[in-house]
Amino acid sequence: MTLVLLLGALVFSPLAAALDEAHLSMDSIQGEGWQGQGLKLDLVHAGNTRFSAGAHLEELLAEPVHIKGIELGCPDVLAGKAGTLSCVKGSLMVRQSPLGSLRSPLSFDYGVADDWRLSLGPMQILDGKLDIRARQKPGELTLDFQATAISLGELKSWLPDGWTLAGKLYGKGNLQIRASGLLSLKFDGKLKHLSWSSADDLQVGEDTTLGFSLTAGNQANTWRGNLELKGLAGQLYSDPVFVQIDAGHPLVLSGDYELAAGGRRLKARKLHFGYAKVLDVHGSMDVDVPTGQVQYLGLDVIVDDLQQAYQVLLQPIAIGTPLDDVAVHGRVRGRIDMTEGVLGSVQADLLGISLEHNGGLFGISGVEANLHWQREGNREFSHLGWKAAHLYKIALGGADVLLQMNAGSLRLQPLSIPLLGGSLMLHDLEVNGLLEGVLRWETRADLDGIQLLELSHSMGWPEMQGSLQASIPRVYYRDSILRMQGALKLDVFDGEVVFHGMELQDPLGVAPVLRTSLSLANLDLEQITQVFSFGRIEGSLEGYVRNLQLVGWEVAGFDANLHSPPGDKRPHRISQRAIDNLTELGNGASVQLSATMLRFFEDFAYDSLALRVKLHGAMAELDGVPRSQGGYYIVKGARLPRIDVIGRNHRIAWKELLSRIRDIRFDDMIVE
Repeated sequence: MTLVLLLGALVFSPLAAALDEAHLSMDSIQGEGWQGQGLKLDLVHAGNTRFSAGAHLEELLAEPVHIKGIELGCPDVLAGKAGTLSCVKGSLMVRQSPLGSLRSPLSFDYGVADDWRLSLGPMQILDGKLDIRARQKPGELTLDFQATAISLGELKSWLPDGWTLAGKLYGKGNLQIRASGLLSLKFDGKLKHLSWSSADDLQVGEDTTLGFSLTAGNQANTWRGNLELKGLAGQLYSDPVFVQIDAGHPLVLSGDYELAAGGRRLKARKLHFGYAKVLDVHGSMDVDVPTGQVQYLGLDVIVDDLQQAYQVLLQPIAIGTPLDDVAVHGRVRGRIDMTEGVLGSVQADLLGISLEHNGGLFGISGVEANLHWQREGNREFSHLGWKAAHLYKIALGGADVLLQMNAGSLRLQPLSIPLLGGSLMLHDLEVNGLLEGVLRWETRADLDGIQLLELSHSMGWPEMQGSLQASIPRVYYRDSILRMQGALKLDVFDGEVVFHGMELQDPLGVAPVLRTSLSLANLDLEQITQVFSFGRIEGSLEGYVRNLQLVGWEVAGFDANLHSPPGDKRPHRISQRAIDNLTELGNGASVQLSATMLRFFEDFAYDSLALRVKLHGAMAELDGVPRSQGGYYIVKGARLPRIDVIGRNHRIAWKELLSRIRDIRFDDMIVE
């Protein structure tokens, strides 16, 4: 408006009426917060009170805005007797500005005592249109504006290197500026076909439609207002989260804000973020703007559809872990508090949660919990309970437990879990590393009354009778490895099996690796062979399996030595069928005793049996009781009619040995 005032001063100068035309040039001109260079004013008298006027300003600098080539013209300026000016068909052109070149029709009415009107538009700007209506009254300036199809892609020079932006802006607003310095703004609009991407493609928006409403007002160096955003359509990606926005999945963000201390302190109140049933968040926030540090954050979180929330928010960050392929249902209520950029406390209620791994690795159902976590000084107990669970094919019963959570640690009260007709008792379970992201835990455990029959059914094994008791002095997990210290002793088949130093790497991964060694003492072969329908063998069995390694639950290596114990007190008898199967195992061909004269004998006495198998890579080494004539005894006979089972091969391909095992005749059992 300064150029209009200068034209007015020239029009109403005493010389104007006496001259046909006038020209004024100024090298520089300045006001509060701005300065101009290369000013030219032209005035041509058209008769009576009419003039043709024009103004040119070569350069205008009002930090940080830099504008060049401003042309203002009006072919018909009417000067009134009371010192008024009016222009109906004027024009404005700008050669260069942060918004590109500008061109617009212009009209104005200028009166006295700070009373004027200015109309610009439709202004061609950024491939769109902008209409501005300004009105100055004593003590107040009002601007009404409307934007139509403004191209955001033309703002690429304002973006960081490598970023892209496209879309159209539509909206209208009102700005009021009072002489006291008070300012108020209201702007409602919509961004259509909005797309953007960061240089690394980790922040992307595609064909998005966003509605918005902004209010702002300043008083005493403080800005206050309200912002509402509503996503109506499109796709958003913020690594690693992907969000689809449509009529059924709108996205809403709103809140009141206060920007104080010269723009250094931002306070947000009545914050609300919602996305369909995925997430509903209410809260408040204080931010130190120069550093970006969150001084305070308090959020109440509601999740009414955990499956949707998992797919959108959790699954992307769980890729490559067992949690990236689960079905989960239920609801969550929670509260999060943060102070000075540090998470201080979390409270969560889990309501009717169920989780099932789609590959059957694990599952849990009927979860109800009230959880309390604090970084410091938490003495409040949390409660966690569930109705049923499973790990692989092993079913676990329901349980309830009290726990305490502090900083990066979690401690459980003693917990008893029903397991296979018995129970698993966990003592002093402690979890650490929750804040560091390096999970580790340890406990000691007791197994009591585990029914082997239920274990057999769960694993698809032949039926075994009896129960199992065991005490595990220490079990701990760190660096993705589950380790058992001490020995796990199982009382089975009237004997004893002891596991030494069990280790399971990546237990819930695609290919877990199990390493252990075990020893066997005084096992009753008759019970074992009855369970597996191998053919009856009476006697005892002892030995070891060292350096057993399973990868993806497939055998990858071991050193096994199984034999009759010296001084065995059990009778040594072996059936025809057992002899056939052992011969098949050692030599790859059955002797078929039923086709010989020995078919009249149901079983035979034996002195000892032994079999040693050592697997290295793809080859297995076989051995048994040493035999002076060559080969080795798998079964060394005794008394007449004497039957020996002799092995000839000391080395065999592991695949071939597995094939022989598959060919062995087990009643009602398929060996795979």
